[in-house]
Amino acid sequence: MNVDDLALIRGQLASLLGRGELSLLLGAGFSLANCTKSGRLPNSQGLRDLILDACGKKPGPKTALKDAYTFGRRELPEFDKFLASVFTVESVPHWQEAIFYYVWNRIYTTNIDNVLDVAYEQARRVGKASAEYTFFNYTDPGLLSDTIGTVPVVTIHGTCSRLKDGFIFSDIEYGVAATKILDWHRELAARLMAGGLVVVGNQLDESDFDAYIAQRESAYPSKDTQPENWLVMPSPDEIKAENYRAAGFHVIDATAEELFAVLFAAQPPKTVADLVMETNPAIKKASTDQKALVWFRSSFSPVLVEMEDAKGQTGILRHFITGAHPDWFYIVHNAHAATLRAHDLTGRVAALMQAQAVGVGSLNVIGPSGSGKTTAIRSAMAELVSTYRCMYEFNDAAGIDPDLLVSVISRFSEKSILIFYSASEFFYAISHVTNKFSGKPNPFCLFVLEDRTSDYRQNYQQLKGGVSIPPFEMGELSIDDAGALARKMGESGLRFEGFSDLPLEKQAARIIDKERGYGGDLLSALFSITTHQNFEAKVYDEYFSVKSRKASYVLDIAAILDSLSLPLPISYLAGMLDCSVEDINAYLANDLAGILLYSRKTLQVRCRHRVIATYYFGQCIAGHGSVDLLVGVLTFLSRQFTVADIKHHPLSYRIYKELISFEFMYGSYFALESSGRDVEAVYHHAQGLFGNDGIFWLQFGRFYRKTERLDEAIDCFRTGLGIYDSFQTRHSLGTTLLEKYLLDGCADRKLYEEGVEALEVEALKRGSRDAYPVSTLIAFLSRILQADSSNLDAENKVKRHVSYAMQHFKEDNYAMGAVSDYFRHFGR
Repeated sequence: MNVDDLALIRGQLASLLGRGELSLLLGAGFSLANCTKSGRLPNSQGLRDLILDACGKKPGPKTALKDAYTFGRRELPEFDKFLASVFTVESVPHWQEAIFYYVWNRIYTTNIDNVLDVAYEQARRVGKASAEYTFFNYTDPGLLSDTIGTVPVVTIHGTCSRLKDGFIFSDIEYGVAATKILDWHRELAARLMAGGLVVVGNQLDESDFDAYIAQRESAYPSKDTQPENWLVMPSPDEIKAENYRAAGFHVIDATAEELFAVLFAAQPPKTVADLVMETNPAIKKASTDQKALVWFRSSFSPVLVEMEDAKGQTGILRHFITGAHPDWFYIVHNAHAATLRAHDLTGRVAALMQAQAVGVGSLNVIGPSGSGKTTAIRSAMAELVSTYRCMYEFNDAAGIDPDLLVSVISRFSEKSILIFYSASEFFYAISHVTNKFSGKPNPFCLFVLEDRTSDYRQNYQQLKGGVSIPPFEMGELSIDDAGALARKMGESGLRFEGFSDLPLEKQAARIIDKERGYGGDLLSALFSITTHQNFEAKVYDEYFSVKSRKASYVLDIAAILDSLSLPLPISYLAGMLDCSVEDINAYLANDLAGILLYSRKTLQVRCRHRVIATYYFGQCIAGHGSVDLLVGVLTFLSRQFTVADIKHHPLSYRIYKELISFEFMYGSYFALESSGRDVEAVYHHAQGLFGNDGIFWLQFGRFYRKTERLDEAIDCFRTGLGIYDSFQTRHSLGTTLLEKYLLDGCADRKLYEEGVEALEVEALKRGSRDAYPVSTLIAFLSRILQADSSNLDAENKVKRHVSYAMQHFKEDNYAMGAVSDYFRHFGR
């Protein structure tokens, strides 16, 4: 190990390890020194000789390991058990055990031995394990229910601990593995391209890794954009080392033991609790829950850390004015205009934090897409973070565990702010937390919840308990805020003919005019002003500039999910299109350069802004949907969650729930003339994937109801209720039964009784907080009375529900509309 390598390990690697930002990929060079009962773990040549010796054969001059492996599998009756015995150790040296004294992002290994299993058990036995670690084999899906609150350790080529799953050892197994959808291989590829991976004792020359290095040089042509990874091996081949460096690796000449000896000497061990408390000293150290802290650390980003990281970034600030997403980079460098709306939001949050000493509250920040909600929230947080250090943003690609969140919040020793973007999906979890802290003296915790107005109005009733706080509405752009935007354009060096030479007040008026002209969408207005191009025409041309069919599919998926406010990990995108992460990265670097963005920090792909994604979908994708593409996406998603995962609302489930929606498919994605046929084709295929999920049967039933196939719809709703008794499914069943009752001439009394009962049960459960079931009952009972005036039961029931609605739902337009219709037909 030379002086430069020592400095690199003690400086950069030790610092990253101390922050828990490194991942490991371990190979044969990591565990060769370990011993089994029969001797040291073999290298490839040693394993070849052991296999042939067990078969009573000697290797020839050209016999390779793959030849011996193929021969042994055929000739030895219990070959897997033999192989396992060769790779099973009972103890490991201290330097390997000490790996688990530290927090790693991930640990991968291509070894099939049990060295890491034993090392972790030894670390746990002496009470020094830094976090909860869970072991996965390459065949395992990366399910959230298995990974939440733990750090994964993944055996990429199989393990002697799980014989039945097999090993990736020969070219045949490599080939078989390459044809499968292997979640962990894709995740490893994404992390390799994002950077932060330390490769130890592995030359990356396995067949399933060959493409990683070869394709990265074309994907990252500029050294300025290459990720940083490190490859550690003793006496590296000079030509290989140069190739690794050209592909972005720092090559360190050291053995595995030498590397970890220097690294651990430079950086004392840290637990996950240490790491969380370094970024948030307000968390109490006593009795920390490791699982809760592992989950919290991976799911929430400290605002202070995000701001510090952003301060060190470089880029062109004026891109913010022309439509870039409001990342922290733009906020900390003041690329945004200081608007009155942001100022008012800052004051609102500050007042709430000062007024409340204990408990939990939720402040909803709502407005249309492109109205500046995220910018206002982040600018407010940047102002307040010096006063309230305990401030975190939720990673919307993560799943949520309400009980783990309760565990973490209970450890806060000072007031805190937790920020959720596109928050309506998580209202149920926030209500759970609120109820848990009801009446308890914990320091006040404020949830700041960003949502589009429509999403908030559909879901706000899920927010129950806590401090009652009216929502903060962004509202229309004021003349003063428009002036601030115009001033910021000038400060950014942006000058536009026919605009920049106007007085400031006229520039502001022009922006206001554009704002109104584009339906309240500030982004499109600014784009048109700053580029002299029509925003929609530009987006249209941009979309159709992508000629490659596969690249256009990448753009379609990214635009659809971004328009739905859903993140898209690059490994998901590869799985949805059944290709490698490297293929996706090549599309992003070439066909989609400047159209889609890839974040190495989050490993996610997105459009430049959600408003742009919405235009892509509305103008270019809607009405041109592909059954094959959607079926491929749903097939991939079906492997990413189980029904047990749904309670955590993992990203895979949230994506599936939006795409399986009848409204999405029938109402917008597919062409109108073929919509019925296309939607039914997707549902037909999907029932084999999601037959145990109530949401699927609800959406399938809604489709049949829309296409007036009521018997099939009723069957779907009954199936869904048999799986999960949800309000939506019961409501749909009740309304469809009553529709069929009316359609059949009010002949089958059982349809009437069951339908009314289903709706009345829901009306009783939801009480005065939800007008929907009562309004529906009034509407249907009125129609039934019009069709059959002798139905005294319907007459009595509708009068009772009208009276209830008049008493409790006078402010609800839908309820009052149903009541007005009733009085119009039957008088008072």
